[in-house]
Parts: sequence; C-alpha cells; structure tokens
Amino acid sequence: MVSIAFSERHIVGNRLPWQLPGFRDIPTRVQEVSLESLRIPILKIGDVLIASIQVALHDTSAMQFKDDLLQKIYDTKARGLIVDLTAVDVVDSFIGRLISDIASMAGLMGTKVVITGLQPAVAITLVELGLELTGVMTALNLEKGLAMLRRQAEEDADGTG
Repeated sequence: MVSIAFSERHIVGNRLPWQLPGFRDIPTRVQEVSLESLRIPILKIGDVLIASIQVALHDTSAMQFKDDLLQKIYDTKARGLIVDLTAVDVVDSFIGRLISDIASMAGLMGTKVVITGLQPAVAITLVELGLELTGVMTALNLEKGLAMLRRQAEEDADGTG
C-alpha cells in the first residue's frame, strides 16, 4: 500500500491533489511499476533454468512468478529447473501450495525440478501442510542442485536413469 501525505503547500489553485485531473491514474501507475519490480529473474544456464527467490512473495508476485516460470520453460525447452529458496524463511499455505504446483507443472512439461536452500521452518511448513513434492529433488544449495541435475542428465544420456 502506498500512503501519500499532503500539507497546505500541496494545494494547487484551491484544489487538493486528488481533485486534479489525472490523480486517479497514480495508483495504477504505481501498481504497474510495483508488479514489474516484483518479477523474479529467471536465469538460463545451458538447458537449466535457475530462479532464486530473494524477496518475500506475495500472492500477486507469486502468481506472476509461476506464470513467468512456466512460460520460460516452454520457450526455452528447459530440461532442468532449480528453484532456490535460500532467502525464504517463511511460507504460508498459499505460497507452499504454489511451490508444489510449480514443481508438478514443470514436471508435466518434462522438466526435472530441484529445490535448493530450504530453511528448516519452510521444510516444516511444507510437511505440516501435507504438500508432497513428488518427483522433486532437493539439495542444500544451488551448487549441489546444479551438480544433481548434471548427474541426472548424464544418467539419462547413458540410459541408466
């Protein structure tokens, strides 16, 4: 939420700012900027996508993240996805379910998923919510997650995986 404080010096020609033409457009412009700045970057290294969540996810930004991620998987034909949650220390039921849904949807698209950096509180929450991350690999950190995907790719190429 954006709060704007006005004093007498903000009065323009006996009109308060919210009485001026175009004032009602300000929240829309602020919202557009905010949504764009809340986008989580998705990096591509070879055939692996990496999304490291460094900010608190709110419902809107989380849904945008899911949409962006699935579109990027489709566009790049990524064979692997790492979702790094190292900076996430708390999740609610919505975000927990969204993480589970992203993993399931990516798996349906043929992408192997590794979740890295789970904090203890996040792991506890996911279990308490009864969310199963079926087919999802986990690793302690991003480096180990990348190694895990590389091993998996080698096993698939050898026909042993």
